[in-house]
Amino acid sequence: MDLQSFLLIAIFSAGFVGIALEHHFKVNKSWIALFTGSLMWMVVAFGKSSETLHNAILHGSAEIFELVIFLMGAMTIVEMMGHFRFFTWIESKLLGVNISNKKLFWILGLITFIASALLDNLTSTLVMIQIGRHLYIRKENFSVFVINTVIAANAGGAMSPVGDVTTIMLWLAGKFTAWEILFYGFVPSIVAWVIPQALLTSRIVFENRESKESHEVLPLQWQIIVLGLATFGFAVLVNILHLPPFFGIIFGLGVVAIVIDVKLKKGKLKKKAGHIVNIIKTIDMATLNFFVGILLAVNALQVQGILGDIAQLIFGSDPAGDPNKIIFGHTWLGIISSVLDNVPLTAAVIKMLPEGINFIYWILLAITAGTGGSIMVIGSAAGVAAMGQVRELSFVEYFKKGSLPALLGYLGAVLSWYLLFML
Repeated sequence: MDLQSFLLIAIFSAGFVGIALEHHFKVNKSWIALFTGSLMWMVVAFGKSSETLHNAILHGSAEIFELVIFLMGAMTIVEMMGHFRFFTWIESKLLGVNISNKKLFWILGLITFIASALLDNLTSTLVMIQIGRHLYIRKENFSVFVINTVIAANAGGAMSPVGDVTTIMLWLAGKFTAWEILFYGFVPSIVAWVIPQALLTSRIVFENRESKESHEVLPLQWQIIVLGLATFGFAVLVNILHLPPFFGIIFGLGVVAIVIDVKLKKGKLKKKAGHIVNIIKTIDMATLNFFVGILLAVNALQVQGILGDIAQLIFGSDPAGDPNKIIFGHTWLGIISSVLDNVPLTAAVIKMLPEGINFIYWILLAITAGTGGSIMVIGSAAGVAAMGQVRELSFVEYFKKGSLPALLGYLGAVLSWYLLFML
């Protein structure tokens, strides 16, 4: 290992510890992430030609741009739906059913699991967190709910061709068809969700929601709410045109904003209260900064070739000659993705493994890469988004409550895949 690689790993590790212990150091994780990511790129720059560095920055910046624009648009739509009382309406409907706390916990988990398969794990997490804010009174219940939301969203996204960035990559690379990942990935994904859900249910404590009152601020604007929900559908549909999901998000956001302004002009909405500019001001910029810092750090490791070396170390020189090496490699890759971004790791594996490998092994990679990120809160886009949206959800809090259930669910998913397809 050369000096640059050693320094990068040391800086990344120190940043990881800083983020994990942010409450102890009393320094916001977003600033630690930005400092770590930018410092790592300064180390990467040594010895690189300007052309090589420029191309690497362009590639990394494109990935960051796509995710930040997607997040910004999605967060704006979610805030808009909350502003027009959509989540308050859901709250009143669920409270009217008068179900127990634990049944509600399972219903919300199931909704998250299904929604992430239809949309994606990141969007589903953002939406479900807003719903949970309106339903849970006790902080400990809300914390467990958010942890379970991350796990359920990653599990549901792993069985869908559009549920996670890695499944999209594998699907577009022709490693499996949409129906193959849905059919063969269903049982392992269910296992990856149900085991942690069952374990976390015991942490839900009783709370009397009958005393919780809903306060109406504005009348429901169903036309705007439906358009907002449809925006997430646009993010999926643009895949047909081979465009990244953020195009669908910003298209839908533009449509919704125009409709809001037209309604304001006609006097059908309260002045200022419904203006999209005021809604945008409520976006949590710290979450976006955290994403930028984390992605900068991971991209630096990728440019230096460290992630490729890790993939090479996992799979060996000739994985195609031994199926057990592929299974072992995919399993370890999923665990490593709890700390490192699964996207560059998956991209490295796609290039490394030769053509002709049975699609069932790529199904396993989709499951491990998709659900392994649930083991740590920074291991997936859904987890990072949840950490940014919910201040109470620290790295340590997630590790204490969610890491072991997520790990057991992950191992259960791998075992179920093996029992179904290898015996």
